[in-house]
Amino acid sequence: MLTRAGWSVAVGAAATIAAGRVFGLPELAVLGTTGLVLVVAAVVRVRRPLPDLHVTRTVHPTRVPVGGRSRVELHVANGGRRRTPLLTLHDPVAGTIGARVALAPLGPGASQSASYRLPTERRGVVEIGPLTAARTDAFGLAQRSGRVADVDVLTVLPSISPLPGGGFGSGLDDPLAGQPQRRAGGAGNEDFSTLRPYAVGDDLRRIHWPSSARADDLLVRQDDPPWRGHVTVLLDARADRIDPDRFELAVTACASILHAAARRADQARLIISDGTDTGLVDARAASDLLLEHLALVDRHEGASLPDAPADGRTRTGSLVLVSGSPSPADVAAVTARRSRFATIRVVAFEPPGAATPPDLGPGVEVVRVPPGTSFAAAWTAASRRAAGASRS
Repeated sequence: MLTRAGWSVAVGAAATIAAGRVFGLPELAVLGTTGLVLVVAAVVRVRRPLPDLHVTRTVHPTRVPVGGRSRVELHVANGGRRRTPLLTLHDPVAGTIGARVALAPLGPGASQSASYRLPTERRGVVEIGPLTAARTDAFGLAQRSGRVADVDVLTVLPSISPLPGGGFGSGLDDPLAGQPQRRAGGAGNEDFSTLRPYAVGDDLRRIHWPSSARADDLLVRQDDPPWRGHVTVLLDARADRIDPDRFELAVTACASILHAAARRADQARLIISDGTDTGLVDARAASDLLLEHLALVDRHEGASLPDAPADGRTRTGSLVLVSGSPSPADVAAVTARRSRFATIRVVAFEPPGAATPPDLGPGVEVVRVPPGTSFAAAWTAASRRAAGASRS
């Protein structure tokens, strides 16, 4: 219960009393005794239980991009029958000294609100709490504290660089044959395929009434699923391939590619060398999940680059490897999937003085991002080159 100041006064008072006896100075003994009385009085004063506080902590929003704004709103109400003393609220925040709020005395049923901003300069999870309330005596010699709110979290998502047009090439999924095609209409358009008998649970709006009348049975319109593109993003998070600064750029690149896929209503798959694999998901519907994986990812020790799983299709979608300095073995593992994907890109965030990567052959393109060059500019230039090559 004693604070640092309280322990200092207690030790000093004891030493003063001892010195007064040794040197025969009653004045020192009186001074030391006064100090001890103050310490005991402070302990007695703060021994009473803390008042009944009803505390609500709200973090909004709970997900923000790097550099975004997020605030904590505290609402404190006195649930007891007596007026509260002067209290200090301390809310620890990861990476900072936390927030301290002086709570003025509240009458029964009264409430008070306070707010503070959260740090969002770094990608990751920011833990807030547990919130504690402390009562201190007038001299700051003793303190009693207790938890009044649990832990909340803020997820800081990686920043996103807009990629004009996406630039994933022309490999799209034919839902029937699995061959690459160019999209003729917008995402979500479905084409009429055939009619089938009605089954329990079918949407009544899908019933084709003219055909049902002719057949004397309920027939349901059957549509082909829409043509959709898909992109597989493979993030190399191995510590021996990329340093911390370039790794943050690589995470931003992955987030930007997945964001572009969501804008195109494509499917996406995120594979990370730490074992994470989201499977093929709707990039728009699963946008928060994909970005949250990237918010939590960190570099790790690892021996080999995971392979993009084959699903039996050929020449469909795009594969993008995002790395720092991929080894020849890494590049070979990626290029071995030439027949699986319509386009393959290797995004290399090169360290200073890196050698120009070799030509990887047809169907595989290297997007070099040297120091001082933005990923969006390098990606856009590569997309323009790919578009020019396809027209020629």
